[in-house]
Amino acid sequence: MTGTSDGSVTRARLAGLVERDGHWAALDALLADSLSGSGKVALLTGPVASGKTELLHAFGEACGVLFVKATCSAFERDLPLGVVSQVFHPLDVPEPVGSLLDVAARAADGPSAHQLHALCLALLDLVADRPLVIGIDDVQHADPSSLHWLLYLIRRLGQAKVLLVLTETASPRAAHTELHTELLRHPHHREVRLAPLASVDLLFESGAGEAMALSGGNPLLVRALLDDQRLGRPRDDGALVIGPGYRRALVSCLHRCENPVLAVARALAVTGEQATAESLGRLAGADAETVASALDVMNQAGLLADGWFRDPAARDAVLDDLSTQDRKDMYLGAALLLHDEGAPAIEIAPHLVMADHSGSHWTVPVLEEAAEHALRDEQVDTALRYLELAHRACADVHGRAAIAAKLMRVEWRVNPSAAGRRLGAVVPALRSGQVSDHDAALLVRPMLWNGQVVEATEAMDRVRRASSAGAGLRAMELWLACSHPTLARRNPGPDTVKSRTVSLTSGPMLKAVTALASVLTCGNNAGAATDAEHVLQAARPSDSGWWGPESAVLALQALVYADRLDVAGPWCDRLLDEARAKNLAVAGSFFSCVRAEVSLRRGDLTAAFDHARTALDLMPAGGWGVGVGMPLGILIGAATRMGRHEDAASFLEQPVPEAMFQSRYGLHYLHARGHHYLATSRHFAAVADFLSCGELMTSWGVDQPGVVPWRTSAAEAWLLHGANRDEAKRLINEQLTRLGPGASRTRGVALRLLAAASQPHHRPQLLQDAVVVLEEHGDQYELARALADLSKAHQALREHRRAWTVARRAWHVANLCDAAELREEMLPSRAKADEDAVADEKPVDPIATLTDAERRVAALAAVGYTNREIASKLYITPSTIEQHLTRVYRKLNVKYRKDLPADLHSYLPSTA
Repeated sequence: MTGTSDGSVTRARLAGLVERDGHWAALDALLADSLSGSGKVALLTGPVASGKTELLHAFGEACGVLFVKATCSAFERDLPLGVVSQVFHPLDVPEPVGSLLDVAARAADGPSAHQLHALCLALLDLVADRPLVIGIDDVQHADPSSLHWLLYLIRRLGQAKVLLVLTETASPRAAHTELHTELLRHPHHREVRLAPLASVDLLFESGAGEAMALSGGNPLLVRALLDDQRLGRPRDDGALVIGPGYRRALVSCLHRCENPVLAVARALAVTGEQATAESLGRLAGADAETVASALDVMNQAGLLADGWFRDPAARDAVLDDLSTQDRKDMYLGAALLLHDEGAPAIEIAPHLVMADHSGSHWTVPVLEEAAEHALRDEQVDTALRYLELAHRACADVHGRAAIAAKLMRVEWRVNPSAAGRRLGAVVPALRSGQVSDHDAALLVRPMLWNGQVVEATEAMDRVRRASSAGAGLRAMELWLACSHPTLARRNPGPDTVKSRTVSLTSGPMLKAVTALASVLTCGNNAGAATDAEHVLQAARPSDSGWWGPESAVLALQALVYADRLDVAGPWCDRLLDEARAKNLAVAGSFFSCVRAEVSLRRGDLTAAFDHARTALDLMPAGGWGVGVGMPLGILIGAATRMGRHEDAASFLEQPVPEAMFQSRYGLHYLHARGHHYLATSRHFAAVADFLSCGELMTSWGVDQPGVVPWRTSAAEAWLLHGANRDEAKRLINEQLTRLGPGASRTRGVALRLLAAASQPHHRPQLLQDAVVVLEEHGDQYELARALADLSKAHQALREHRRAWTVARRAWHVANLCDAAELREEMLPSRAKADEDAVADEKPVDPIATLTDAERRVAALAAVGYTNREIASKLYITPSTIEQHLTRVYRKLNVKYRKDLPADLHSYLPSTA
């Protein structure tokens, strides 16, 4: 996207920029008349930067006669005869004329009429019969003495061979000047009007339409855009580059206009597109008529389109042209105007923020109201800015405390860690009675989240004493019982929870926390799951109530603890997608954490690990507070099950708040840590963690295996240690009794462990039942473990074919859920052979298809041992040896012992 190849504007290029509509031809005709002895005056007029100066300069260079030029400036209006001096300077001025000019310029009262007349005659005498073109650029800025001289000259041109070319920026005021009055009387005057370019197609290889929309055909803006394309980096979307050249050119145009135009442009940039002429006038210090005139000037010049900037970059350029203090003053002025006019808070607040003004008491309610609107529109960062400014502006201590509490609540939704740091200022206000009961209730959750249990207890005591708590207190008490039971007034038992029904008009938080409390105290029940789904149907990640997205999180956790993973998973995915789309990091981290728990319980270990890692990436551990036990527990659990024990240990090294262990979140951490200890042969440490979970859950009245199945975990630890098998069996039977006859993941795990604690001939049936239950509930990891144990049970009963079939399935299930350590425990040779075959695309070594027992028998047979000798060495019967060898011959495709491969020698037992 480029323009002309060189930066200079040649006469050929002027055909596209300034030689338009016969303007050049008009000047040529006037020049021809003047050469015949008839002095002429041309007035080139048009909007700012419409090419008047360019046309004047180009014509002077090409006219073929003597050309003198003077440029007027608003900064030189106080310089007497400054323009006249520029006209005389290039000419060979005699000493008397020079002295006359000097004396006239120094006259205290300005040049006299006699002196102006003499200077006119002197100029005409100097040129005599020589043709002369005089160009006066921006004549509207000429000093008064020079302007009077020009009026004298115009009246005396007569038959002089002089063409006087004046340029002037069109404005309503210019039409009523003395110069225009004189020109109208001059018989040989002609006005040449220039307008913005009608097309820029010849100047841009592509993007001409966009260039026209950005510039309005203003030649200076067009030229600036061409430079930006040449010097700037092309945009990925192919659009034109709007660089510093465009911005400087636009501001330059405004500065070249008369004073009201720049002031109105600044007022427009501050107030916005919907500003009225009256409000612009009050801010710019001009009347409505002047404002309308200024807007017309900018529209005609192409600086505006229908009264508004053509691009945000143009507005930004105007604002950047103001000093910091001037910009703040203008924004404050706009806010005051809007407030006086009774404008809504959402229109006033942005101006107050831009003004950074906190010195007026009336701004506080405006900013608070605007913050509420911003929250409803899911603009959390905007709401924070409004509340920050309101907090600074509020002089009342109670009001400041209320705003501080609201600030913390709002900031918690985007940065819990930063919100927690505000507690240092809010807690003293709470203790001194500056915080209302309503705000005290809002402080309980962030205090507990940040481990400030004492302070939260004080706030909760105030809430309980308040007579207006109502449903809010019910929700708070249930939430405490579910998440921080030690602070609950009393833990709700099953009968209490069942009596606390919710109606269709109950709020989402009360519904969600009631559903969770029901699951925690009563176990899986249809009513709780239904209530949880009702909450999720109306949930949004950006919910802006007291609890933000937590009502949805609690509803999801109720479904998870109720073993309704098939329902919880899709809801998590939907809410996660919405949170990502709206860039809600905190909500996204919560939903990622719940999604990780769902994946872990389904045995999808990689997904669980990834979701938990995402949760901590979106909101680092410092922001999780006591809730960090959830994502860390999932990471530890997933890493342990995948055999990544070093990773699990590194997660355990991360510091966690002590208060976490007195919350529901700590249960997940303790349970995961216990399994890590168990996997790394620290059985007593594992048992201690599992029993700690049990003690806490029992004392809190939330002893449900859907939270963490501490009984089966403790039983497994005892069984693996090989001691206290009776206690292990007691825990398993107790768990099965509490579960009842219904199927659940925990029941499947308990049946697997019961088999391990039972006699060998009872194990297959128990394990088959466990497999059926775990298949139904979709826990791939526990299914793989149950299949592995079933294979071993068949092996112990010498049901080798069944053992092998089940083991193969167990290996594939373990491989599917990425449980590397479990996979290696089962059929290691077959597993490795299968993996190598897939990786290398080579046939599997036949020896690798043999079981360990088959390889030992085959190795001894290959070196000449008889069946009876082999049976004696391996302590098995000769008939068993015959069965092993039959399978070996079939797998290796041989008929006789002498055909057994020599590679079997490496598998000889050490006693051979």
